[in-house]
Amino acid sequence: MSEIKVPIRYYKDYPGGYDYGYEELSLEFERCAFLLVDVDGAYSHKGGGEGHPTTENFIAPALAAARSTGMRVCYVHNDLRLVADPGNMAGEFWSKTKLQEGSMVDLWKGSPDSKPQYLDCVAPREGEPNFPKWMWSGFRDTFLDQHLRGWDIQTLIVVGYSRRACLHYTCAEAMGRNYRVILLRDCSNPPGEIEMPDTLDDSLPEGGWINRITLRNFEHLIGYTSTSAEFVASCETFQGASK
Repeated sequence: MSEIKVPIRYYKDYPGGYDYGYEELSLEFERCAFLLVDVDGAYSHKGGGEGHPTTENFIAPALAAARSTGMRVCYVHNDLRLVADPGNMAGEFWSKTKLQEGSMVDLWKGSPDSKPQYLDCVAPREGEPNFPKWMWSGFRDTFLDQHLRGWDIQTLIVVGYSRRACLHYTCAEAMGRNYRVILLRDCSNPPGEIEMPDTLDDSLPEGGWINRITLRNFEHLIGYTSTSAEFVASCETFQGASK
């Protein structure tokens, strides 16, 4: 098998550590896949039809690089119509935490066409499966795991949203299913985007405490991280070595 080398970062959570570690991993290319989590909807299009800057400027180049190498690409997206039932406990709870009034389940029911909408630069292509999910994890009650194992995938290069919800839980379950996870950390929520008013902190590079703690927890417990530019460079080097 051919190899692709990807620089990675992780956090050393032990006495004498408590700092980042940096390495370069040599990965079996044919056993790598590029996974996009919830890059549709508002994470593709901001208000007024503008593209989400992270999706356009970081995710799209990484996706293009993965495709240029022939790496397998797959998607997951939400379709909550699947569980728009009166006894749905997530609907009950989120109606209290995310809405001033009304029912979350009624909102799910009111979406007769839940086809995910993507910017052209990140839209799925023919042969790139897009699995619907109803909860945070792209593995829960979907065929994603079966698809990946059918191609003998071992390593997931992951991008998408949200770092505090669907992206996080998808990556955590991937680790739980014995996949190696590499999150492209700048291919998710930018500083300040997933914060509450009282967690914003401009003194932090992450823009707030939710982003900081979520990423720190990820890098010591769930998987490695890299960046869009580093991954693009890895793909370019891999292509050069394959000629």
